[in-house]
Parts: sequence; structure tokens; C-alpha cells
Amino acid sequence: MKLLHLATTLTAAALLAAACGAPDTRQNENAAAPLETSAKAATVQTQSGPVAGYVDGGVFIFKGIPYAKAERFMPAVAPDPWTEVRHSRAYGPTCPQDKRTGWYSDDQAFAMHWDDGFPDEDCLRINIWTGGLKNGVKRPVMVWLHGGGFRAGSGQEQIGYDGTNLARDHGVVVVSLNHRLNALGFLDLSAYGAKYAHSGNVGMMDIVKALEWVRDNIAAFGGDPSNVTIFGQSGGGGKVSTLMAMPSAQGLFNKAIVQSGSITRLLEPKYSRRIGAYTVEALGLKASKIDNIACVPYEKLLAAYNGAIQRVCEEAKQDGAFPENILDAILFGQVPVVDGEIIPAQPATPEALALSKNVPVIIGTTYHEFTRDREDPIFQPLAHKQATDRAAAGCAPVYFYQFTWESPVLDGALGSTHCIEIPFVFDNVSLHRTFTGGAQDAVELGHRISRLWTNFAKTGVPQSEGIPQWDPYPKRMILNIESTIQ
Repeated sequence: MKLLHLATTLTAAALLAAACGAPDTRQNENAAAPLETSAKAATVQTQSGPVAGYVDGGVFIFKGIPYAKAERFMPAVAPDPWTEVRHSRAYGPTCPQDKRTGWYSDDQAFAMHWDDGFPDEDCLRINIWTGGLKNGVKRPVMVWLHGGGFRAGSGQEQIGYDGTNLARDHGVVVVSLNHRLNALGFLDLSAYGAKYAHSGNVGMMDIVKALEWVRDNIAAFGGDPSNVTIFGQSGGGGKVSTLMAMPSAQGLFNKAIVQSGSITRLLEPKYSRRIGAYTVEALGLKASKIDNIACVPYEKLLAAYNGAIQRVCEEAKQDGAFPENILDAILFGQVPVVDGEIIPAQPATPEALALSKNVPVIIGTTYHEFTRDREDPIFQPLAHKQATDRAAAGCAPVYFYQFTWESPVLDGALGSTHCIEIPFVFDNVSLHRTFTGGAQDAVELGHRISRLWTNFAKTGVPQSEGIPQWDPYPKRMILNIESTIQ
């Protein structure tokens, strides 16, 4: 019975804060040629300096490239330039974060198989997979934003994030990245002076900085900076939703995909500033000495931040302002802030929707997200709302889906769980077989779904052999071995 109820007992809060992942300690399933690791094999000149990657099965791979640098709580700036070739073959540091609760569950650890890397506040790194360098081909670019809410996760945490198959078999350039999270990315200290005006949103500003890096550098990696799709799952989908409401992100992407992460409500300054004040209070700092917060040990800072969020959640409940929607309630206090400048308005408002009016979007969920007893009640309502809002505002087409395929792993305990579509989107069903089982029909489904995603990145229309014609919302695509449109 324990296995049969596994998907139910995985709490929403734990999975949102921990996302799903796996280590990068494997060889690509289709790679026949030996690795080419000489700097001569894959060296690219970026605006900051030359970087050397490696070649695996015809795919050029670069990891851990600095796209920016930042002081604690400050907006990111360009990285320090370098002149010598920088070896960029291993993932860089991940943002410090809470312990992952799934570490202590044998079933989760087996299925998800996380790779949490090593933490360091100097974590602004980018990873790239491409099928060719400077060969005259302009490939569509797909920038992946990882899950874990806005407080956990990384661009390497899950084996399914590997971009090799998409780059080699689908003709796109795949980009993933790390950015600041939790207190480092979203602690609002704006009440303490202009210096900290944007501290509540620097994590999102990091992502904008990464997209600017893509705009300025990706052509050297064989990518087309004028054809960029942002996509993400869970918290990553929330980041995609937020970017569409940010003026500074406009023009840096052309298409967007929100997988189980439709967020329509961000934090208001009334509460974000209160979290900041309670954090400062818990640290024993005075307003006149606020700059000392930059030197507080991370573990102490995080504990104060977590305590402040809990305190404000209780106050919001007393005020009658605590969200009724389950997902909004889970994330309350842990999301970016509508500060009137970096994020001028809530994502669902006409003002925000106008910013991304011309961006076609794929929006959807899986069937058993945090429950095995009924259709996913956490993500579906907000996904429908986001799609409805965009359609009502006359935005570019919205393509709506529900992924219903169920994993056979652990006697079927996982079902169509949160994160399960990721290996299919990246065409990594065999690679992450501890999650998918790796059966041939699932592998073929992965080929079809990954073609939907990459064709959308190429043309703005998701289409794939073996999948019915996908009409825009309110039509819904049911993705399974036999996909249907409803």
C-alpha cells in the first residue's frame, strides 16, 4: 500500500520546493563516438572571453559559463572579462537553498535521482547544447527555466534537463541556467533605502540578464537570437509567467511554454516588505546598519527569512488576504513582488497581458499532480485561468494540453505525477528510465512530444507526426500514447 499511495503522500509544498532531478553521470544513449575534449574541438569567443566546451556524439556542450555577477541583494552586472580560454565543461555552482526533503525518501530518491551539485552564492551560470558552431545555420533557441518554486532547484538537478537529444535530433540550441533563489533572490529590503529598491526581484532580474546574454552571444553557438523560446516547469513555468509581465524581458523571447506553473498572482509590497522587516528583526540588525546583512552567514539568513514568511502567512490569514487557491497559498511569501517598476502589475491584468500580447504560448499540466484520486486540482484551475485571460485579451494563440501518460515505475505509484512530462519534452525518456520505465512506446511518445515543443520553437505552431492537429484554446490536447484533441 505504501507504493500505491506514494504520489498522494508527496506533499505539494515539498515537491514545489524541491522539484525533480537526477545526476549528469551518464553517457548519452545514442552517442557512439568518443568524447572530444580538446580545447580546439569546441572553443567559442563570447563577449566576456573565450570558452572551451566538449563534443559528445556531434553535440557541442558548454557548461558553467558565467553570464553575470552580483553582490548580495544587488542587481546583476556583466561578469569580469577574461582573456585566457575558460574551460566550461562542468556545471557551475548552484544557488544555496534548503535541504531537499526527497533526499530522505527511498522511492523519491530512486525515481527522481537528484543532482544538487555544490552551492555558492556566485551561481550565475549558463549551459548550452548545440549541433554546430559558426557553420552558417541559425537554430531556434530554447531557454529552460528550472523548477523548485522560487526557492530551490537548479539547471542541472534533473537528468531530463539534458539538452543533447534536442540539439542533435531536433535542430535547436538548448540553454539552461542557474539564478538566485529564496532570500538571495527575493528578500524585499526596499524599505531600507534606494540601494535595495530591487532586492525583492533580483532573482527574476538574473534571468533577464541571462536572456540578454543569450541575445548577445548565442549566435556564436549556432543559435538565432531573434528566435528564442522560454520554457519551464513548475517554478520554471512560474518564472515564464512572470517574465511575460516584465517590461525588461520584452523582446528577449518570442514564444513561451508554461508547464504546470501558471502563476497569476505575485506578492504585494505590503507583505513583501513585512517579510523583509521581520527577517531583519530576526537577525538583530538595526536599520542604520542594514548593510551588515550582506555579511550574515547564509544559513542564518535563510532561517530568518523562512521564519518571517511563516509569520506573514499567519498575519495574512488573520487579515483575510491569504489566497484561497492552493498553489497561490503554497507559494505565498515566496514569489517575486509587484514593485511597480521591475514588475509593474500582476500577471493577469490587462496591463501585464499587453506586454506579451504577440507571444504564442503553450500552457498545460499533468493529470495526477500531488494526488492520485482525482484530476490535478492545484495546477489545472490556474492553467485554465491563464489561458482564458490571454484568449480574452486577444493575445497570440494559446495551445492548451494535459499530459495523462502514467509511469509504470514503482508499481504505478507515480501515475501522471508532477514533473513526469519533462523527460518526454526533452526526448530523454530512455535517459531517465528510473522515472519513465523506458519502454519503447514511452520512448516513441517522447519523440512525438519533443517534436511538438521544438516545432513550436521553430514556427510558433506545435505539430508532430503521430499527434492530431492542435487547435488553439479552448481546445485541449490530451497527450498520451494515443493523443486526442478535445
